[in-house]
Parts: sequence; C-alpha cells; structure tokens
Amino acid sequence: MEVRKLGQSGLVVSRLCFGTLTMGPLQRNFTPSYGAELLAEGFLQGINCLDTAEYYQNYDHIREGLRYKPDAVVITKCHAYDRAGALDSVDKALSGLGRKYLDCMMLHEQESRWTLKGHEEALNTFAELKDKGVLRSIGVSTHFVDCAQAASIHPGIDILEAICNQGGVGIIDGTEQDMEAALSKAHDFGKGVVAIKALAGGHYSASPAQSIRYVLGKPFIDCLAVGMQSAEEIVCNVALAENRCSEEMLSSVQRQSRALHVADWCIGCGTCERRCQAQAIRVVNGKAIPDLDKCVLCGYCAGSCPEFCIKVF
Repeated sequence: MEVRKLGQSGLVVSRLCFGTLTMGPLQRNFTPSYGAELLAEGFLQGINCLDTAEYYQNYDHIREGLRYKPDAVVITKCHAYDRAGALDSVDKALSGLGRKYLDCMMLHEQESRWTLKGHEEALNTFAELKDKGVLRSIGVSTHFVDCAQAASIHPGIDILEAICNQGGVGIIDGTEQDMEAALSKAHDFGKGVVAIKALAGGHYSASPAQSIRYVLGKPFIDCLAVGMQSAEEIVCNVALAENRCSEEMLSSVQRQSRALHVADWCIGCGTCERRCQAQAIRVVNGKAIPDLDKCVLCGYCAGSCPEFCIKVF
C-alpha cells in the first residue's frame, strides 16, 4: 500500500489507517485476542497505522496486535486539559500499549479555538514530553471547523484529525467546503492531516468506493482512518483504497451493516443526549431515541450511558 509522510511529524503512514473504535466495548466488544487477529490481517494487507483513544478502552487489543508489527504507527487521543491529566493519559497509553514512546498523542473531541486554549496546559505538557522523546508528535481530533482552523496554524500541533466526507455529514459548525479549506490550510502549514468519517457513520455505505476515493483524492489528505470489524472488511477497504475492489467483494461486505441500538432497560436519564456532539440522540417519552439521519456511529454515547444500554453493532 502507498505510504505518505504525515506532514512534518516524521511519521510515515499507509494511506489507510485502521480505526480501532469498532473492536472495543463501545461497539463490538471483541476479545483482545480477536482484535489482535484483525490487526494482524490489516498489517498483512499493508496497513501500518492504527487510530485509537483512551476513551475507546482497547489498548489491550492493540498491545496484542503489535506483536505482529512492533513498529506500527499508533495514534491515540485523550481528554486531558491540565498537566496532571496529560501525564496520567500518557502513562496509561505507554503501559497499555506496552511501549516506551508514543507516536502521537492527540487532544480528543476538541470543539473550538477556545477549547484548545482551555487545554493549553495539557498541550504544553505534551510539548515537554516530545522534547524528551516520550512523544514523537502532538495532534488534535475534531468534528468542528473552528477548531480545525485554529489547529491548522497552531505551532504546537503536528497532526490534525478531522471529519472529511462528501457532503460534510457530522461536521458541527460548517460545511464540507469550510472543513476542506481548513484541512488544506493545515497541510500547507506542514501539518499531517488524517481524515475520519469518510463513510459518514454508514450514511454512504451504499457507495463506499466513491466515498473513499473522494477523500483519498484530496491532495491535503495524508491518510484516512476507517473502522473495520472483520477480515472481509479489511481486505475490501484496502482494495477500495487501492481502487481495485471487485463488485463481489463489495456486495459481501455491504451486507454487514451497523446501527445504534438502545436496549429496553433505558431509563431516559439523558446522559447520552448531553454527550452527543452531533445532537443525534434524544430522550422521548422516557427513552433514548437515535436520529439515524444525524448519527455517525461513533459510539461515544454508549460510553457515557450509566446503564450500559447503548451499543453499535
């Protein structure tokens, strides 16, 4: 698979990045050993980059998977805003992944330039750790144009991870064109650019080839992170990224659809509604009801549910 430099970070990544959210407890809840098998298949297909986060609770899966490719690039993320939180998140990632360094630590789910300002202490701590060789790069992950614009020129940020898809589904505060302009600017300023949500959480599952080609065809996109939950999906997505996927292969994978499910024991507490940045779930008559037109299947509402009644599968 083709590889590219991730901006000026020094990292070299495959065009397709393995999004690991799907294998953890927020979605399919695979065992670490099965998750490792999926990662091994991805490595076999030429993928050398993994995307995860502290919130995904799947470091065990990745640690086992790294036995098959110890030099794989791992991008992780956290919600730390101060020094103590930043140090704690880095320690958790190092011990969880079984590494002495992290390829990239990102601030997760940043919303605006003001959110970045509020996390400045964490960013400064990451910069210290980068100087010591504990971190190789620092990044930001966002669904917001305003944050992407601010990150594009921030001197302490090496990599920007953001939504990019045909139609701008999931972008909270702007259009597809607004986000692409911000990502292009980031690329021009030497930032590595990682795209997410190319299939818009399943909205574009009927046209995956067009959707993936659209994103990878953008000159400012270095790599695209895609969640994968089976060996068949991995093989198909690699083929799509390399523009060689057969109709037979594609039709087989398209039958493996995913959706957000709310169990009958939902008590209607509203925690999920408050958690969802996309405003894609609401409590109606005492039960959480997803809006499938807005939902991007991130599964973050599932992680916030105190009753463990939300799953993506």
